[in-house]
Amino acid sequence: MMINRYLSNRPFRRSSTFPGNSNARVMKLIFVLLASLGFTACSDNDSSTDSQSPSTTVTTRDSGMVVTVQKADGITVHTLTAPEAVFANSTHIIESENSLVAFDTQFLLPNARDMRAYADEIGKPIDRVYITHDHPDHFLGSEAFNDRPVYALQEVADLIQTNGENEVIEKQGDFGADNIASTFVVPQVVEPGSLMIDGIAYEFEKVVDAEAANQLVIRIPNHGVVITGDLVYSDVHLILAGQVDPWTVALENLAAVDGYPVVLPGHGAPNDPSVYQENIDWLATAGQLIATVSTAEEFKQGLIDAFPNLGMPTAIDFVTPILFPAE
Repeated sequence: MMINRYLSNRPFRRSSTFPGNSNARVMKLIFVLLASLGFTACSDNDSSTDSQSPSTTVTTRDSGMVVTVQKADGITVHTLTAPEAVFANSTHIIESENSLVAFDTQFLLPNARDMRAYADEIGKPIDRVYITHDHPDHFLGSEAFNDRPVYALQEVADLIQTNGENEVIEKQGDFGADNIASTFVVPQVVEPGSLMIDGIAYEFEKVVDAEAANQLVIRIPNHGVVITGDLVYSDVHLILAGQVDPWTVALENLAAVDGYPVVLPGHGAPNDPSVYQENIDWLATAGQLIATVSTAEEFKQGLIDAFPNLGMPTAIDFVTPILFPAE
């Protein structure tokens, strides 16, 4: 039922290098399992401010999304992170003097609408929105931004145009029409390179064959901010939707570029460059376990034991039916 649209069609096979997968099956399992978690965002109605540093505040909205706000050399970075039960998706808003730039649009429609409401509360116009890659949990919320220019890489825009309607039909079947938008925006194209927006320099880079087939990484060099899309998961277990070797190389390349202390991930809370090594270690451990264990239980427990401080352990379950099909 689900069209293959993320990684290659190479067979998923167990090996220490984890060279490929049937990504359509992986993503189908991800969202079916996510639905089984109970996807309606709930809130503890905690509106208090947790001051992590003099320039960082953390609050929780009624939707259950956690908002992290931090200053970065003259700009303000807003991150909205969904609860783990709804995938811990993180979307970001860069606030400069006169305008806002948003990155990714949440998955569930109520969260996308709340992200838009939050942006409108800032009181500055949204100049544009960027979609980092074509996974539905990053672009299906674009309905809430359909009055603003939306951009993505050419390959990502093409896949959204080709497969978006099928995604809507399938995800509404899984999650209900109230939770998945009926429409989406087909992005305009952004090319890798540099661009000034409201006096702020942005750099756009294309990364291929890692967590997604094509992924947009955005750097804001004069302010030390990098937006990584799903190359980085922060404080949560990874969803093994990509190939270990190129994904590891992409993380190593991110780590090699100095001067970006603010790392904005695709899933989980904002972090610092130490998160790259944690992701690299997780992928290496997953590859080793794939090569050595014989059951899904052993695979999951091995990752939990190796990374006891990470949240969202259900992320590990998303690919075990494919890794261990006999079970």
